[in-house]
Amino acid sequence: MDNLTRMILSRIREVIFGLEDGLVSTLGVITGIAVGTQDRFVIILSGIVLVAVESLSMAAGTYLSNKSEAEANLARKAKHALHKFIRLNHDQKGGPTKDALAMGVAYIMGGAVPIVPYLILPIQSALFVSIIATITTLFLVGVGKAKLTQTNPLQSGFEMVTVSLSAAVLGFVIGKMASVIFPNMRTM
Repeated sequence: MDNLTRMILSRIREVIFGLEDGLVSTLGVITGIAVGTQDRFVIILSGIVLVAVESLSMAAGTYLSNKSEAEANLARKAKHALHKFIRLNHDQKGGPTKDALAMGVAYIMGGAVPIVPYLILPIQSALFVSIIATITTLFLVGVGKAKLTQTNPLQSGFEMVTVSLSAAVLGFVIGKMASVIFPNMRTM
């Protein structure tokens, strides 16, 4: 087993969560903005800001929540067993810092997929390519996860797509509704 595979397996929760959230959140937001504004600059700027802020937020949240869990586990262990030299091991997988890094990098990788088409294609084409690229990537993430966990690749791929896309569909619907409800907001 190579080092990359070992690293992914040791942080599979963070990697899958970061990739899935980066893909779906970014697709949902920029699809809604694309439909609502038809403005390439606004779409790309929104996507870049979203990926930057969310990857940092997800990494920070992962660090803080994993560290809190390790501290809670330590407190519980200390309460039940009176070991003088119990110290915080930050998790057997390598600690909150490495988990946070895995989450942040995975989020950026996932978030880039739906944005890239808007950098090179007209908005209507980019919208289609962004959706297809995200669906394909979600499916491949599911298949990859299944291979690492020795489960059914097709089932895992389809599950990843169907569960994940509900948020993106909501982003599209909200963007469409906003453009209908507030048609004159662009000229303000």
